[in-house]
Amino acid sequence: MRKYIIRIEECKSGMTIAKDIYTEKGTILMTQGTTLTDYIIDKLVINGIKKLWVAEEQAKEDDSANESLSMKETKKEYVKRIENIKTLFENVLIDDAIEEKAIEISASIINSDKPTGDLLRCIRSLKSIGHYMYTHSLNVASVCCLIGNWMKLGAKEVEEITVAGLLHDIGKAKVPKEILNKKTDLTKNDILEIKKHAQYGYDILKGKTGFSEELCKSVLMHHEREDGSGYPKGVKGDKINLIAKIISVADLYSIITLDRVYKRTDTPFSVFEIFESSASQKFDPLTVYTLISNVAMYYIGDNVRLSNGMEGHIFYIDNEFVSRPLIKLKDGNTFDLRSDRNVKIVEIF
Repeated sequence: MRKYIIRIEECKSGMTIAKDIYTEKGTILMTQGTTLTDYIIDKLVINGIKKLWVAEEQAKEDDSANESLSMKETKKEYVKRIENIKTLFENVLIDDAIEEKAIEISASIINSDKPTGDLLRCIRSLKSIGHYMYTHSLNVASVCCLIGNWMKLGAKEVEEITVAGLLHDIGKAKVPKEILNKKTDLTKNDILEIKKHAQYGYDILKGKTGFSEELCKSVLMHHEREDGSGYPKGVKGDKINLIAKIISVADLYSIITLDRVYKRTDTPFSVFEIFESSASQKFDPLTVYTLISNVAMYYIGDNVRLSNGMEGHIFYIDNEFVSRPLIKLKDGNTFDLRSDRNVKIVEIF
């Protein structure tokens, strides 16, 4: 049985709960298989439940969920977008239609009816698809779109953020391929050349598009950091525009998710932990919180294996410690990762 996660506002009588729902104390509030009624929905709202899993066959009866695509269809559209981005990047220096094509790809992301959970899992499951730069650009654009919507920004702002996320690495079209394709042994000059992609991107967009100055500057500043440790200008804090702040968070999320830098298999909670440890110094705290608090909710109810060998499922996530959820173990006991920093989630299954 396939299942989908939906917001509590989308729930209707007759739907079937697909995963147990727990209170903050770890007691079961509602069991898997329960059929929703107006009374039960009200009870869930009163208990602060924001999202829950429902069975696919029931979700399809709901008009708002009826348009949901299967994971197979999600992947198909995802791969198609990567091919379109590849074409855009490869022809950017000779094509004057950058703006039109970027807006078209971004619109397909913004207007997608895919379940967010499927998209997030798709980003992880297709990390070995190849075409790293194009896959990364799609991931960043997709996550930027999610963050913009979670922040409840206006439609025009979400469009700008998504386009900027898509084009944030467009300047790499001017970096020699022999440098970009190096996996190791980058020289100091190679690194300096790669860092120029932010300025190159700004110059390309200013010269070949009618995008706003704010959007173009976000491409220039997406490697700037809150503490001034970024590049190319070393600006900090409120000198960095909101779009660039959002791109920088989405960029790191994608890099870690794609396993490019860390060369190991990490769960999303490892990503959250990295953000929590560095967010106050290098990344905009509001943007970080928006991303990790919303993404984390999609893993409530998932089965996990811990580094100490124990198994169970996630039943509660504290917004103050998103990377350290509470686990309901198979033996019925609760394991609080907030209390034992030496144990972590090593697998989600």
